[in-house]
Amino acid sequence: MTTEKQVEPLEVQPETPAADGDTPLPQLDLISERTSAAFEKVPYIGDRWTRWYDLPYNLLWFLQTAWWRKIIPKPALRAFHLWSVDLGQFNALERHKIWDPTDRLHDFQVPADEHVNMPGIWVVELFPPSAFARLERAIHRNGWDRNRWMSGAEDTNVNMLLKSRARTGWGWWRMASIQHVNGTYLMPGGVRTQLPPEFSCIELKAMQVGSGLTAVVAHIQLSELGATQLDEVWHQPHEPMLTRRDGRLHALDRMWAGFHVTQTARERLHQLAREWMNESCDGVFGEFNSPQTLIDMLILDQHDPTDVRENLDRDQANVFRALGITETGVYHYTSAEIPKMHLVPTRPSMARGIITDRTWALWGQRQAVMDSATHMTGYGDDPNRAIAHRYGNAIESFLVTLAVSDLLETVEARYALIRDRARAQHGRFKAKVINDLREQLLTLSIDVATVQRDLERSWKSRPRFENEAEFTVEYSPRFQANSDREDEPIHMNTELRKRQKEWFEELTAADRDYRDILSTVASLGASVDASKTGRRALWVAFVSLAVASVTVVVTDIGDSSLFHEVMEFLRSRL
Repeated sequence: MTTEKQVEPLEVQPETPAADGDTPLPQLDLISERTSAAFEKVPYIGDRWTRWYDLPYNLLWFLQTAWWRKIIPKPALRAFHLWSVDLGQFNALERHKIWDPTDRLHDFQVPADEHVNMPGIWVVELFPPSAFARLERAIHRNGWDRNRWMSGAEDTNVNMLLKSRARTGWGWWRMASIQHVNGTYLMPGGVRTQLPPEFSCIELKAMQVGSGLTAVVAHIQLSELGATQLDEVWHQPHEPMLTRRDGRLHALDRMWAGFHVTQTARERLHQLAREWMNESCDGVFGEFNSPQTLIDMLILDQHDPTDVRENLDRDQANVFRALGITETGVYHYTSAEIPKMHLVPTRPSMARGIITDRTWALWGQRQAVMDSATHMTGYGDDPNRAIAHRYGNAIESFLVTLAVSDLLETVEARYALIRDRARAQHGRFKAKVINDLREQLLTLSIDVATVQRDLERSWKSRPRFENEAEFTVEYSPRFQANSDREDEPIHMNTELRKRQKEWFEELTAADRDYRDILSTVASLGASVDASKTGRRALWVAFVSLAVASVTVVVTDIGDSSLFHEVMEFLRSRL
């Protein structure tokens, strides 16, 4: 086994200053020299025989290029190619390691005085008519009514739920306060249970929309461990690494490794929140194995995303991209109800550590948010938690609006799944599978019709939910300065409701078409079943006749019987 020589890192050469005053950019010829120097230190895979991956790579290359590749099965050649690509990633990883850690083309540097705190996560689950029984079971199973009398509540959650869905109860109420078994909070009527160490306590709020849709929003307050976990990972030095994505190896340099590790740390907290919701209070998203809508809050020490004087250059943008904050250069999502904070959607294509686009972030600078906030008394000494509590109601109501769009997306995907698998699963027109199909479509039809009616009625009486934050989408000042576009700001809540109304109409039309097709399929199935029943009846009659004939022959055993004559004939022949 050969011992590899330690490769010295490449040094960063001086860079030329940029004309616009931003961070200086390296000269193109200097980048080319760095790349050439990197490949001199770590040549292409297969150019040497001293590294462990050169021999198998050359062997695989030989098998794929020699004349006998014509007699090698195609699946084997495909496997050889994939193995060669994977081996090439080890070569790329070795090359990534020689880059200077201070080279901003291959790494990002978080300022020492910049820190991020995540005080809270909000996640929502929806309960249309098909999931109502799940919510009742969750209340009983988790004992959320056991100590409710201690908080002064006059009614149980189940009774309040029944009244609200009958349009005779409250529009919203606090469903439960949950803390860790070793928690120290004073929560009259609260519940103690085992929580992840990253969670401090959880406040559950039920919101009733009309009579058929109940939303349960969980405000998860993170412990000191959970609130600072993302910051610790963000500031750690990140070394090049190998990851596996879609079954294939990928070599990441220090920058992309930092993106991956930091975003994965944030996603892990989201997964804990969603998993807790699925285990404790699973609704329509849990039933369809679809991620719930989620908002987290990121509080920064230094950078103020709402300050128009602060323009992020490429290095700074990479610092916040590591957190999964990527949508900052073109659009700004702002709300008067939550001043000095920006709402940011998550794009998994830009933040690969985040697995779903149903993740949003509210981020801002601590002191700027505190200076602009009102009614901040009574929320404790921790300013991060105080900000989360102060704007919790506005976030929770807006989260329900987002969740309705995600519900429609989930239902549409469910319709598509039923449609695409109908031929394979129900092609034989069996009564059982047709009944299953009818049950699935009936469930979706009831949910869509009920939620559509309730939301339209709610929109007529009030333009938004109680305490709902209303967001405006407009171009960022920097984008406007470099563009001649003068589009009017978009009222996000209004546009969401407009799109939801159109979505409902599309789903209603699709549901009507599916039910017509189902009626035709059911008629065909009934005809096929009738035909099969007729054939079975003929076979039963034939078998009955044969059995009766045999019975008559066997039971008549006299000297003149047919059975006696046959036996005599066989005896004479033998």
